[in-house]
Amino acid sequence: MKKRKIAVPAALVLAAVLLWGGGRRGPVTVALNGEEAPVTLTEDEHVYLTVDPVTVTATGAVATLHKEGIPQIGYGDRYYIARRAHHSGREWTEVPWLDSEGPSWWMSLTIMGLDPDGEPDLAHRESDLPMDWTDIYGPLEPGKYLLVKEVVDPDDRSNGRYIGAAFTVK
Repeated sequence: MKKRKIAVPAALVLAAVLLWGGGRRGPVTVALNGEEAPVTLTEDEHVYLTVDPVTVTATGAVATLHKEGIPQIGYGDRYYIARRAHHSGREWTEVPWLDSEGPSWWMSLTIMGLDPDGEPDLAHRESDLPMDWTDIYGPLEPGKYLLVKEVVDPDDRSNGRYIGAAFTVK
């Protein structure tokens, strides 16, 4: 238990350093396929994303969505893979889709914080998200990438925000 209490803050610090490039300030933005303007990542201590570096391959990885101190968060199957733009830790551009229309299966929504009967489950604070992106992006070349997901307040789905986690393909 003590190791876990230390590991979570350490993971948050590491994610912040990776995403925000150390001492530099300002938002991290991602240009997504099909979007008119780049989106800004919104990270906080309540909802964040990590990618297990041991699981990263050119074809997939296991990400974990974490929620702390809030009852529920909604998320879908949709995710984006971006590559660092112009050697900047602050601007990322999504890897082009293999099919210009994008995947058709991205519309489901999962509410994290509810048990299968729809009752609140405050103990459920993490969801593992195994990913195989070969059908969307193909195998990734070695480099630094950013996994981006949209999360929403289940009571106000129009109030979504994007979160992300950096990872490296070797």
